[in-house]
Amino acid sequence: MTYAGPIDAHAIAKSGQVYVDVDALQQLLAAFHVQTRWQGSQLAVIDPAPQVSLPSWGVASSAYQVQGDLWPEPWFYGEAGVTSSALYNPLTPVLPLRLKAQDGFSGEAMITVRSLARADEVHRYSARMIHGALDATIRLPFTGLLGVEVDEVLNASTLKLRLLAYSRAIESAAPNLSLQSLGLLQSWFVNHNESPQVAELAASIAHTSPGARALSPQQVDAEIQAISDWASLHIWYNWPAYLHGQVPWQQMTTTLSLHEGVCQDISGVAAGLLRALGIPALVVQGQGLGQLGWGPHQWDEAWDGQRWVVFDPTFDAVYTSDQGIAPPSSVTHHDFDPPPSEFGQTHRGGQIADW
Repeated sequence: MTYAGPIDAHAIAKSGQVYVDVDALQQLLAAFHVQTRWQGSQLAVIDPAPQVSLPSWGVASSAYQVQGDLWPEPWFYGEAGVTSSALYNPLTPVLPLRLKAQDGFSGEAMITVRSLARADEVHRYSARMIHGALDATIRLPFTGLLGVEVDEVLNASTLKLRLLAYSRAIESAAPNLSLQSLGLLQSWFVNHNESPQVAELAASIAHTSPGARALSPQQVDAEIQAISDWASLHIWYNWPAYLHGQVPWQQMTTTLSLHEGVCQDISGVAAGLLRALGIPALVVQGQGLGQLGWGPHQWDEAWDGQRWVVFDPTFDAVYTSDQGIAPPSSVTHHDFDPPPSEFGQTHRGGQIADW
C-alpha cells in the first residue's frame, strides 16, 4: 500500500538508523484511517478498519458505505459523462461501485479485477445496471495494487463490451482469498449461482435441501458426482459450433436455458451448481486429448472438506456421433476423481480459469 499525501516526518538519522517521531507515525496511520494511541513505549491501534460483511458469492446489490470509507476511488472513464460517487477504504477488502453513465444502459456489467503484480490473478464479476446506473459492492479477491475495469456487455455471445470506467490504482491490504473462498464467488460466466432458482435446481439434483450442509467428505463426494453426471447428461455438446470454430461465449444461465454448450460451458454449469450448494468449485483451463488431438479444454475441481476432487463432465459424456446436437448415449465415471497418473494421460497443464 502506498501513500502519496504530505506528512511531516521529523526524521532523524543516528548511527545508521532513521528515527521517526511518534506524532509523525500517528499522522501517517491516520491517513489510512487507523486511529492510534501512544502508551509510553508502545503504539496501540484503537480503531481498526471497519468490518464489511459480503455474501460468500462476493457481490452485493448496493454500494456499501461505512464510516471508514474516506478515499475517492481513482477512476478514469471510457466516455464523457460517466460519474462516480462512491468512496472506499484500502484497509478493507471490498470496493463499493456507484457509477452513472449517460447512455442509459440496462443490462449486465462485467467487473474485472486483476492483480498488477501477478498476471494469473484475475476475476470477473457480473452486476446489473439499470438506466445507466451501477450500484454494487464487490469483494476484492487479491491483495496489493489492483486494476479494476467496468464494462457494459453489449453482446454476451461475442463479448462485445463498452468501457465504462477503469482504474490502475485500487489498493487492498487484505490477503488473497483462499482457493475455497474463490471457489464460491459469483462470476460473469458462472453467473447467478447465488439465485434461489439455481440453488433449488442444484439441491434437487443432489437430493438435498438448499443450504443444508454439515456433511462428511464422502457425502459431499456423492453430491459432486451427482452434479457432474447431471451436467454430462443434460448439457449436450455443441458439435457444430466446435467443429466449425464458431463457439459463442455463454453465461451459465444461458447454458442452462439452451441445454447445450462446449467444455467451458459444461464445466461452468457444474461449478455453478456446486457453488449454489455451498461446495467450492473451480473451473480449470488447460489442454485435453480429444478427437482432433490436444487442444484447449476445461474441467473442474471441487472441495469436499478434505481435498480437491478432480472431474471432467465433458469427457464423461459418451457420444456416438458428432453430427448435430443431441444427448449423449451414456455417462461414464472414467474422468471422475481418477488417479492423477490416469487423468494426466488425457489432461495436461491447467490453471484456474478467470471465470
